[in-house]
Amino acid sequence: MIRHKVYSSDYVANVASSDEGLETSCVVEGTRGGTILIGASRERVGFDTTMNPALVARLAAQACRLFPFLRGAHLIRTYRGFRPYCPDHLPVIGPDPRAPEVIHACGHEGAGIGLAPATGALVTAHLLGRPWRGADPAAHTGLLPDRFFTSGGAPK
Repeated sequence: MIRHKVYSSDYVANVASSDEGLETSCVVEGTRGGTILIGASRERVGFDTTMNPALVARLAAQACRLFPFLRGAHLIRTYRGFRPYCPDHLPVIGPDPRAPEVIHACGHEGAGIGLAPATGALVTAHLLGRPWRGADPAAHTGLLPDRFFTSGGAPK
């Protein structure tokens, strides 16, 4: 019954937020098999994998406000994932200034799958010593890990 991913309007604000508390914004998506996926939450919890039933109920209530027919649906599973992020909400892609042989490709928050092709292209370009698809080498310097370090290599 749901053929496209539907986001509530607060999703974009939640992605850009630096709040450490729980944030929920309804995302509802149907699968080819007929299953309906409901999300999403953001909460700074470290590596705590504990499922919060109140959070699941909150997301379900938001989804039912968008699609009232979901009130008759049955919950069959839940899952929880991590959204590694940086304070500036940009991923970290490139060599580590403290150990240049280490290449970072992390911190994509909830957009890792969508950004994977571009991240792979940037890492490949770096490993081959080439600009990314002929782009100006300075075009992606804002993603380099050195933005978090002083010129001497100490954390900012």
